[in-house]
Amino acid sequence: MTPIVNGLEEQYSDQVAFMSYNARDGADGAAIFRDLNLPGHPSFVIFTAAGEEIYRAQGIIEETVLQQQIDAALEAQ
Repeated sequence: MTPIVNGLEEQYSDQVAFMSYNARDGADGAAIFRDLNLPGHPSFVIFTAAGEEIYRAQGIIEETVLQQQIDAALEAQ
């Protein structure tokens, strides 16, 4: 998933903040996974600019699905 996410990050770099965390780091990543009730890697959560969660998924996700969800978040601004 890293190449897909990196490609989307490059494509949307001027519009979207991408954040990546490790659930097993025993620090910030573990706390964020716990706070968001995420089961593990890979997990994706997309928020609007206002902080509203509009998409959540776990596992391998098609690039087009992530792209559609990012576009939806941008349209919700």
